[in-house]
Amino acid sequence: MVEDILFSIVIPTYNRGHLIDETIKSVLKQTYQNYEIIIVDDGSTDNTQQLINTFSDKRIKYYKKNNEERSIARNFGLNKAKGNYVYLLDSDDIIYSHHLKTAFEFINKSNKVDAFFLPYEILDIKTGKVKSLKKINNTINEELINGNFLSCHGVFLSKEVVSKFKFKEDLVRGEDYEFWLQIASEYEIKNIDIVTSALIIHDKRSVNNTDIHFLITQKNKFLNYIKNDSSIVNKYGTQFNKIFSHTYSYIALHAILKQSKKIAIKYLFKAIKQSPSFIFKRRFFAIIKHLIF
Repeated sequence: MVEDILFSIVIPTYNRGHLIDETIKSVLKQTYQNYEIIIVDDGSTDNTQQLINTFSDKRIKYYKKNNEERSIARNFGLNKAKGNYVYLLDSDDIIYSHHLKTAFEFINKSNKVDAFFLPYEILDIKTGKVKSLKKINNTINEELINGNFLSCHGVFLSKEVVSKFKFKEDLVRGEDYEFWLQIASEYEIKNIDIVTSALIIHDKRSVNNTDIHFLITQKNKFLNYIKNDSSIVNKYGTQFNKIFSHTYSYIALHAILKQSKKIAIKYLFKAIKQSPSFIFKRRFFAIIKHLIF
């Protein structure tokens, strides 16, 4: 097939000079060659710029801007993208060599596809072991009520979709979940059962270094956004209890990991109140385990 689809790979980054090298190399190893790499440096103070300058590939487009957090950086990259499809890739993750080829073949087999998901592995950088993702039992759109299993990784979006939706710029925790819910309320996100990339687990992932009170503020903003989005309400309003339960349990888990037991217990009860069936979830047992031990 002629490589007639241009993919825009948008990589926001901030002080990831020690990791982004592998991310860029993973893109340059693609068997499918028609793509551009848009790197949005959100005010890094480390060696990120010097490292990126070592790459001579003309498909790499580097933009450095003042630090304004990742939602603004992602929107900046989306606005610069010229591709038929856009793919968001964090600067500490990698894609495998067949990633774009798999996407290209799927698009060619489909009459019209606006959004689709290619599953990823979770790779622990310390042990080198792969942790599997949860199995998707329903459609992507239906499964999203149970939490943001998409993360900000794995989803391809058509130019049409990108022109309609953007990240909420004051959200930096839960911003990707809100973004997917926006899209899923109007488009079907299709699923391809082929693993083509990896989310890398390491100590400096932003989720591991977030103040619990800031996290709570951000998650409440997230909940307010979805409650006030008419499209999301029309699509998911009758199942908001599950989204709320997942959000509160997320706070509870991170609170207990940061030794904030009082906060963890408060949000654990809020999660159960929203959805009593939460007591059968794996996260419930994880929280209880940390509370006891």
